[in-house]
Amino acid sequence: MPRLREPRTGQLLAVRSLKVQYSFWPARKTTRWKLQRRLYVREPWAILNEAVYRSGAGAVREDALSYLEQAEAYFNAGIKVERSVKPVLLYYSILNLAKCLIRIRRPTLDLTRAYHGLAAKPTKQRAILADEVSVKTSPRRVNIFEVLLNVLEGRHAPAVGTLQVRHLLPQIVPGHRLWTYACQKTEMFLAISDVECLVDVATRSVWLRLKFHRGELKYTVGAVKELIRRSQLPGDWDQIVPPYADKRYVLLEQRNPATYVQRPIDCLQTLFQNLRPALWCAVTSTPPHRQYYLLTASGQGFKRLPQWASMYVLFYYLSDLTRYRPSHFDRFIAGKYGPQVETILDECPRQFLYLMASELLKREVAPAAIIS
Repeated sequence: MPRLREPRTGQLLAVRSLKVQYSFWPARKTTRWKLQRRLYVREPWAILNEAVYRSGAGAVREDALSYLEQAEAYFNAGIKVERSVKPVLLYYSILNLAKCLIRIRRPTLDLTRAYHGLAAKPTKQRAILADEVSVKTSPRRVNIFEVLLNVLEGRHAPAVGTLQVRHLLPQIVPGHRLWTYACQKTEMFLAISDVECLVDVATRSVWLRLKFHRGELKYTVGAVKELIRRSQLPGDWDQIVPPYADKRYVLLEQRNPATYVQRPIDCLQTLFQNLRPALWCAVTSTPPHRQYYLLTASGQGFKRLPQWASMYVLFYYLSDLTRYRPSHFDRFIAGKYGPQVETILDECPRQFLYLMASELLKREVAPAAIIS
């Protein structure tokens, strides 16, 4: 067994005595970079309205607000109705949230004749897991899913073709263990106990360190090299000797730190964003309000989607199934994957809502633990 590298000399990065927590949007730039903190809300609709109102003008703002109003109406109806129509209403909430965000980010794009950009196709009479969803691309048509993928993922956007339902179910965080129970598979999500940001002021360098529970890592993937390979962690990482006596945890440290000229915070946004494509997260109402995971599925290839995209495509499929083959949806719910699908219908819409609220504000939004 190769000898572990000693940890790089440094200290936890703090700004005004506050430890810097990992976030997709740790800082914002005005005249210079400033640390920005998480927003806590009971429901994100009001702050979404405020953000849309500030970010657009004229027809762009009116259209975005209309899409947002519809998204809220569909969402509120969808979480209250019977499960037989729940997927349809919740998908249209997701669709209108997507249109709202696109209208703000791409104000010159005409959405009046936009298409879903997805198409569901049954492959066998009863094999729902083999049903396909095709992702449409076109230089002439506006496909909502394709546009949103490019808006949110940019150069990291995967080239997605055709997916099967069996590819989508294991990529959903809520209900993942119910999926493993149904198909007798090993868990594919490994929780990250902590994402630490460290700084060495002498060399003006900043880097990240990932912390995992040793037992969970061994249970999920077995070896650290397998974890790095399967999770597609960007960059180069080394397992290091824990700098403290607790041997319950495994630590991975970036091999190549980022450097800054004036202040460590100046390179945070790029440093944190570089890790983002490998991360899934669960939004919670209790600290730390974001639980991050690595997806350790092997062999997914182009079938591996960003977290929000896997939810989006699955809700499109479920809405199509309930509209055109309702008896197949009832059979799906009654089968061994039913508990996972029920959990997805209950939990994912709110997760998607908070993720999109954070995207639109470019700042973390979380449900408030204490409501005043």
